[in-house]
Amino acid sequence: MALRGEGLREDHGALTEPEPETREELVQHLEQLTGRTLRTRADIQAYVQEAAARKASDRPAVRRWLRAKKVTLIVLLAFGVIQYYVLDVMLEIASLPNNTYFVPVKTPLVKS
Repeated sequence: MALRGEGLREDHGALTEPEPETREELVQHLEQLTGRTLRTRADIQAYVQEAAARKASDRPAVRRWLRAKKVTLIVLLAFGVIQYYVLDVMLEIASLPNNTYFVPVKTPLVKS
């Protein structure tokens, strides 16, 4: 006879969480990812402090994206200033008073 929890696990095995890994497996996985051997608490603490000290802006790819962001913002600012200037000039031209001038024109004399 199956226990109540076991029957539920068999029926809905896909919905349950995976079994937690042991501490040793987690440390081995961390060692594989870092390429270091972590044997003592001091080793782990030193690695965590080193990882915390790193900044994202120190990476070359991040620096390139930050530079691209600054260039894009400067270009957009310049475009906005030019747009404002053009719009201001066009508004000034449109607001000039209209003057209508009549210029008399002589008809050419035709001699027969």
